[in-house]
Amino acid sequence: MSNELTVTPTAAPRPKPEAGSSAGTILTDHAFFMRSGKRRSWQGLTVADRDTIPALRPTAAALQGGQVVVDGLRAYRMTDGTVSVFRPDSHIKRLNNGARRLALPQVDFDRVWSSVRALVQLDQDWLPEEPGGAMDLRAVLAADGTGLTAGPVDDCLFYVLASVADQDEAGGKAVRAMTLDGYVRAWPGGFGDINAVGTLAMGVVPGEIAANYGYDHVLWLDGPQGRLVQQIGNLNAFFVIDGVLTTPLLDRSVLPGITRDSLVKLARDSGTRVVERPVELAEILKGIADGTVTECFATGTEAGVAPVTSLGHQGEEYRLADEAGPVTTRFRGLLRDLHRGEAVDRFGWMRRVTEVAPVHA
Repeated sequence: MSNELTVTPTAAPRPKPEAGSSAGTILTDHAFFMRSGKRRSWQGLTVADRDTIPALRPTAAALQGGQVVVDGLRAYRMTDGTVSVFRPDSHIKRLNNGARRLALPQVDFDRVWSSVRALVQLDQDWLPEEPGGAMDLRAVLAADGTGLTAGPVDDCLFYVLASVADQDEAGGKAVRAMTLDGYVRAWPGGFGDINAVGTLAMGVVPGEIAANYGYDHVLWLDGPQGRLVQQIGNLNAFFVIDGVLTTPLLDRSVLPGITRDSLVKLARDSGTRVVERPVELAEILKGIADGTVTECFATGTEAGVAPVTSLGHQGEEYRLADEAGPVTTRFRGLLRDLHRGEAVDRFGWMRRVTEVAPVHA
């Protein structure tokens, strides 16, 4: 098999959604995929109709042992009409960190980037025309194989799906989160710092419970102590405490979010004090009550910067402002302007799909 990219446009284009449609996840026509084999070399790089993605064997380690890591990137329509992907190098670096943790072969960024560029260019008509229109890119690295047990794997499938994004702003809707006894998302030495499918799946039932109480997310705490704040659902948490932007320390139980990292860098670059440290739930609840905690927001690739309006704990609700506060609004706007190409990209995060030069993670 060749390690050169083959691009084959679909012979049966699908109808595109109408502007403003909110019919859930709508996949575009094409996908990128490749496979690894002996010596963990990647071959068969292909952009083609998404229905041609090869199937995993029933004996695949992805199914038998859960050896799968995923990541989500996003492409944006810029004000000048071009299309850019936000920090693709950082996303692939994070995926490769997960690959190492699950004993999977890593992917080569330059090859993935050139292939993602081809995919986005082929399907860019699916992007809304207005500035900020977005396309989600879902990267999946899944172990194949013929055994029935987990172990180091050479034979893997890597693919990227594209879908029309539900919203085009860097600020999602306001959310509410609650703590839950008896459920733990992550612990030191586990998978909390990577996007493994098991980490994602273990949040489904707690998320349903929170939804039954009218909350959008689980406020995850360290277990079994339940003392420190980890995340808000699959999103990173930020608090404004005594005027200081504060976020939980990356202690391998917190996902190193790309949007989180972007906000920290943007804040420090603008002269805003940012502290990364262990954050106690008791401190946050007391601070909401006495006014020392003035804002809370959650960040993620798809959510952007989402204001958190209340936190629930043991039957009590601790309310913040019903709308985004000044700090939340400021950084939501900065991120939105970057995505649209309306702000100076000091860090070189927006990578145009027309660029030829390789970008190294």
